[in-house]
Amino acid sequence: MDEDLVERELYSETIVPLMGNGNVNVIQGIRRCGKSSQMRALSRRLEGYNVVLVDMELASNYDLRDWRKLLRHIEDSLKPDVPNAVLIDEVQDVPEWELAVRDLVARRLCTLFVTGSNANLLSSEYTTYLGGRVNRFFMLPLTYRECLRFREEFGGEGDVLQRLIRVGGFPIIWRFPVPNDSAMHVVRDILDVAISNDVQRRFPDSDTDTLDRILRTVMTTVGKYASANNIYNTMKSSGVKISSATVYSILSRLEAANILIRVFAYDIEGRRNITTRYKYYAADVGLIHAVAGYKAERMPAYMENIVYTDLRARGYEVSVGDENGLEVDFVSEKGDRRLYVQVCLGFTSEEVMGRELRSLEAIGDSFPKYVVLMDAGVFAGPTSKGIEIVGLEEFLSSDL
Repeated sequence: MDEDLVERELYSETIVPLMGNGNVNVIQGIRRCGKSSQMRALSRRLEGYNVVLVDMELASNYDLRDWRKLLRHIEDSLKPDVPNAVLIDEVQDVPEWELAVRDLVARRLCTLFVTGSNANLLSSEYTTYLGGRVNRFFMLPLTYRECLRFREEFGGEGDVLQRLIRVGGFPIIWRFPVPNDSAMHVVRDILDVAISNDVQRRFPDSDTDTLDRILRTVMTTVGKYASANNIYNTMKSSGVKISSATVYSILSRLEAANILIRVFAYDIEGRRNITTRYKYYAADVGLIHAVAGYKAERMPAYMENIVYTDLRARGYEVSVGDENGLEVDFVSEKGDRRLYVQVCLGFTSEEVMGRELRSLEAIGDSFPKYVVLMDAGVFAGPTSKGIEIVGLEEFLSSDL
């Protein structure tokens, strides 16, 4: 095991209590977000175990892409006189992988971890097939607080928050600090591999040019309500020949590859999801720049994307809020906790300030409410109605 692996406590706090309960631990997220490193770091807690690691991205394991051969290889690697832990990395590269996993779970042969970059690994279909014996975890690239820790561990220069905004949180660019331009080359490579392996290889009919156009359209409208039909109309008006069915199919594939995350609206007063309204966010803000370039005028969207992924990494279920027609950027729930969050670059006028506060003031319950500005300045602190106005760095650094 690598000596310099950094265990990410945000995920360990959720995963560790469930280790050893007989279920398979499924860690899912976009490629290079840190799944493999987290899995290996967790294996350190398995003192006295025989640890069997199977990395399906290695050419030497190509023959194991037959689930029967994979199962046989694992069985041959187990030791009868000690507890065993099996770690299968990028399991979606094995057709019918669930057959091997179900067999291992049913026979209780080992503590089992699998990682994958395909969102379908967490689908209810697989959970049902595996008899519900699945602990499911969703992983994202680094949050701001995790970037601070990587800076302490591995060094680097410049303001951490500004670097996160400019290049994103993929662990490799914080583990091996390089200038921002070089970091963005790495992010583009990660995106290219994700598209190649998790979209085009799985769906050979995915036209590269069409996929690129759709992805660019979505990335330039992050934080705005979207739909496959709207994107279809936008592309059609630009002279692109495409069907709405093709747009919907490609969006679904980009979601399955964990490049895009669809976030549904939530009727706060009616307490119900609105499945006909949703927004898209990128799994990491760096992906937006990799597709559409960095533009200072899009800073509000970058801030919103960072706040969304931070809340998700903390374990919150996040929706886009609607309170009688007034928009609330995020309604975040975890257990019996709930947060309402508005994200705004700054208060440029009394009108802007009133609009950002109005939607939160209209909510009748007493759960915490935040307005997150790039720099809260003189506005920092609670309003007369208890809404906390905070800077982005303070919000990302705080315990929520």
